[in-house]
Amino acid sequence: MGGDLTVTDAINVSGAGHAAARPDSLTIFSHVWAAQSLVQLVFFNHWASEGLVLGYIFAALAIAVFVFPGRLFLFVPMVIASVTYFVSQWPFVVNHVFIDTFMSLTMLAAFAMIAFRYMNSRAQFSRQTAETWFVKFAPVCGAIFAFMYLSIIISKLNEGFFDLDISCLSGMIEEAQSNRALISGPLSMFSVEFFFWFFIIAETALPIMLAFRRTRLAAFYFGVPFHVLLGLMGHWPFSSFMLSLYVLVAMPTFKDFLQALFDRLDDVRAKILPWAPGSLVFSAAAALLLASIVVLKPSWIWLMWTGVLCTLLMLAVFSEHLRHGLFKGTGATPFWTPKPGLLWVALVLVVMNSASPYIGLKTESNVAMYSNMRTEGGVNNHLFMPVVPIFSFQDDLVEIVDASHPDIQKLRTHPARYGFVGQEFDVYIPYFEFRRTVSNLKADDLEITYIRNGEERTFRSGASDNADTDLDKPLPLLEAKLVHLRPVFKGELSYCLH
Repeated sequence: MGGDLTVTDAINVSGAGHAAARPDSLTIFSHVWAAQSLVQLVFFNHWASEGLVLGYIFAALAIAVFVFPGRLFLFVPMVIASVTYFVSQWPFVVNHVFIDTFMSLTMLAAFAMIAFRYMNSRAQFSRQTAETWFVKFAPVCGAIFAFMYLSIIISKLNEGFFDLDISCLSGMIEEAQSNRALISGPLSMFSVEFFFWFFIIAETALPIMLAFRRTRLAAFYFGVPFHVLLGLMGHWPFSSFMLSLYVLVAMPTFKDFLQALFDRLDDVRAKILPWAPGSLVFSAAAALLLASIVVLKPSWIWLMWTGVLCTLLMLAVFSEHLRHGLFKGTGATPFWTPKPGLLWVALVLVVMNSASPYIGLKTESNVAMYSNMRTEGGVNNHLFMPVVPIFSFQDDLVEIVDASHPDIQKLRTHPARYGFVGQEFDVYIPYFEFRRTVSNLKADDLEITYIRNGEERTFRSGASDNADTDLDKPLPLLEAKLVHLRPVFKGELSYCLH
């Protein structure tokens, strides 16, 4: 047997010793995936203050995988916990977390396929099988990664984003110049117009370069620094998510690079700490990094870990190009392969999710963040994408006139996400979100005056003559989980929202 496990013990493959000394693809990826998961949990930390058990379970497993990567008995439950926790938070999650869930489901489906194959055979479940699992889901996750860039740049090709007086990018750069001490100096050396075109060109080139194997690794030379910059501008959860996927894309060459590096480091360890296995040294270092949160801000820990990761990643890519040339396409994870089989459904679902603003469906968590795009209320500011209103969620808008409850009064105005600090703008509220808010209040003396479809209406709790009798009724569960809509600014200008 040579240490291999039977199929009944497949979930308990730990890979102790060998996996840590010469890391395989799954060991490397599980470490960076756990790291980005911890960043999400630290940044979006309401689970801790609210005592959400699912969040604590997810956090505990993510810590365990970060310290002991490659152990399937930890990584599989961590991915299950991430799906369970994030779905419990739907639809109020940011764009990349929503996509994270699709990728995690893809990983679990791939594991189920691999496990089912071994359950019906007498084969052994080994570290090579763990590698097979990674090879199964990696093409789909990589393709989703490339498509995210395409969705992002398409959403930004609108009149609002190109209007630098209200553009999300203008506000983002100005905020960073004023409040981000580490980068305010370098950012101040260039104009907003320079950064605007830098971002446009970068986000246009990245999906194209990632889509083709010959240019896939060449995209790293501005894609990786681009996300380090975004992280320093305050978007480190998104950057962590995307950087973990850069690792997935470069896994063949990154794995070879790390294995050679670990062999050299292991020789040093054998001289200095002959009594300590390499896996123990790595786990101790990872645990020490996490423990530093006692004295360091989480963002500084992120910066240290990201600095090391990106340095190693870029050295691996540069070494690959020195050996084989810039456009040979070696060392990159293949995307367009039939190996994933039915797992390609995940990419279809992600594409459909990104199309939702253009068909009258949801306007949140569809990978159109910070784009100034507007498709609601019969207004389409996109430069070329049409709106086909298959659904009516975006056109059914409400204007709040007065309300007896402060939570409803707050719906009358909304700030811009970037720019116009301290200002509140008049907004419309999609009836769907209006109903969500009212039905969650459970107030017995609620009275609201609002305009819907050009008609002023009044709602009173318990009244039999309310024009909208479903206003205080809970939303259908599936719609409530999948659909989330932004407020809509009155007038012609589409200010920045997430």
